[in-house]
Amino acid sequence: MKKFWLSILVLLLPALALQGCSGSAADKSGSSGKAYVDESSNKEDDAVNTFQAGSKYKIVTPMMELKEAVVDMIGENYWPDTLLSGEELAERTGISENMYHNFMAEYQRAEAGIDMMILIEAKEDSIPDVEKYLNDYRELLLKIYENQPINEAKVFASRIETIQNYVCYVQLGADMAGLAEADAEREKMVEYCQQENERAIDIMEKKILSWDEQ
Repeated sequence: MKKFWLSILVLLLPALALQGCSGSAADKSGSSGKAYVDESSNKEDDAVNTFQAGSKYKIVTPMMELKEAVVDMIGENYWPDTLLSGEELAERTGISENMYHNFMAEYQRAEAGIDMMILIEAKEDSIPDVEKYLNDYRELLLKIYENQPINEAKVFASRIETIQNYVCYVQLGADMAGLAEADAEREKMVEYCQQENERAIDIMEKKILSWDEQ
């Protein structure tokens, strides 16, 4: 009888060890992978869109879908790399959490970098306020960078576009050092950034309109 139970234990040990390892891996994946969830809901189960990054999955809100569409299109020329919290968004722009359902605000952390994208899924009655705050923020940046030609050109070329209830502030352009070194006219730098911003707005508009067709 002892030999019988010993044999059963030997057979079970690999399975128990495998179960323990898989549970540990799941815990690590869950703690290190950030879930982006619509701020209008406190339940992650309400968000059904996911995409896989390596062996990990993360929940994707409409904001992140829009960002991914832009990144997929312009690739390494998308320079924003740091997300703003709701508190930081309010401090910079005045847009408070009672004005929106969801948002994604990302800027370039480098000291000299000002590439940025702010996407606000505004509440219906707050759309005009969100537009005003973003325009005021843009005017402030124009004053701050008025003596820095490249940065001023980027801010001047920025776009604020409302697509349904999504208010989008797009300020892209990536590396313009070559244009500056060539003593290019300001209009050339502005034109280049406008093209990048227009591309980003176009792809996000197509994405938002496609949601209505689903």
